Amino acid sequence: MKCKLLLILGINLIYNLLATSQLKEILVLNEGSYDYTSGKILVPVTVGVFDLNSNSYQQLNIIENARFASDIILDQSNYWVAADQRILKFDLLNRQLLASMDLEGVRKLAIHKDLLIVTRGEYLNKLDAYVQIYNKNSFKLLFEIPATDLPYTTESIVIKDDNAYIAVNNGFDFGNEVGKIIKVNLNLLKVESIVDLGLEGKNPENLMLKDNLLLSLNNKSFNGSSVSLIDLENSGVETYNLSNVNSLCGTSVLTGESILYQEINKTDVGKFNIAFKQSGFYKDLGRSFYGMNYDPITKLLCAGETDFKTSGKVHVYDEQFDEKYLFEAGVTPGYFAFVDASLVASKQAHPLEFEVSPNPVVNKIRVICQETVIETQILDLYGKTLLKSQQKSLDLESLQAGVYILNVKARDQIGYKRFVKRSN
Repeated sequence: MKCKLLLILGINLIYNLLATSQLKEILVLNEGSYDYTSGKILVPVTVGVFDLNSNSYQQLNIIENARFASDIILDQSNYWVAADQRILKFDLLNRQLLASMDLEGVRKLAIHKDLLIVTRGEYLNKLDAYVQIYNKNSFKLLFEIPATDLPYTTESIVIKDDNAYIAVNNGFDFGNEVGKIIKVNLNLLKVESIVDLGLEGKNPENLMLKDNLLLSLNNKSFNGSSVSLIDLENSGVETYNLSNVNSLCGTSVLTGESILYQEINKTDVGKFNIAFKQSGFYKDLGRSFYGMNYDPITKLLCAGETDFKTSGKVHVYDEQFDEKYLFEAGVTPGYFAFVDASLVASKQAHPLEFEVSPNPVVNKIRVICQETVIETQILDLYGKTLLKSQQKSLDLESLQAGVYILNVKARDQIGYKRFVKRSN
């Protein structure tokens, strides 16, 4: 009886922890190819999408007149792109451009409530402000830090507790890099503090958040890289140089208890253990990546590989770096966004309403729906289809105990429900 109770509690705990949506798509921002000598765009910036269920990739958007791109993020039912001189907002369901704004030197984007936070920087060009905050709906400028107060380019953004933490690196002024973290109160729209990362923490390139610890991957003066740990409670800073990194990290990502990174033009992946504050060789994957991103829900890691001229591939790995998916993308895939199924479904004009019975389930599950059901599918949390039927009931004896997604289609409507499969 005790074991059975623990099993039930365990399943309920898993269900609550995984009360997140099933991963459906991966958006890919491809930077294309730009010839800086001739000033010509050889391959335009594009956005594409990989569907995990159909295992297929397609191009969605071409962004004209952009030399490069630097960010893609999700906000509710939209995706946003930072591309050279423009910020663009797209509809996640129909992929259409909804709005755009011209802004020189846009680098990274973050959204908090109705605020659009933007960092900026441009090679050889001075800007009037390197941190700006807009209303995300009207694009009205609400706040900025004038270049007279902050004359340095900025990069990564992390949001926590109504505050924006912004990396200040001066990264386009080679030899004059700085290392600072600015805290902006997003309720009051004012700078609250500035933390100096010190000599070894110059050129912060990627900010990451783990609980109350802000992590910064720093590329120093392009002669090595380091990781700074900033305690958000007391603003204390500890910085550790990454071992065996002689130039800079081309890409880095937080995966649970560690930061994974790769030195530019190398194939080794290194690991910085946050708890032990140690770094070193992790794995040689035999390829050099241009960009990486990690989904903490499915624990999948995307890594883009490119020749910068004609081709691009995206490798999707699990926690053990076993390759789960591999697909051809656009040229220079460097930025990724993970789209879950419920986010797509919620954008529909009339998402399908139905109930699942029983839930949790042991052997057979039934769909209760007033509409005529065309198809039902059982998906795992990676988005793979495990079972299909044209009936309202499905036999689940072949499935192991765990959390699954029920996908129900009826005419032009679609709906998703999570359910728990118990052991017999």
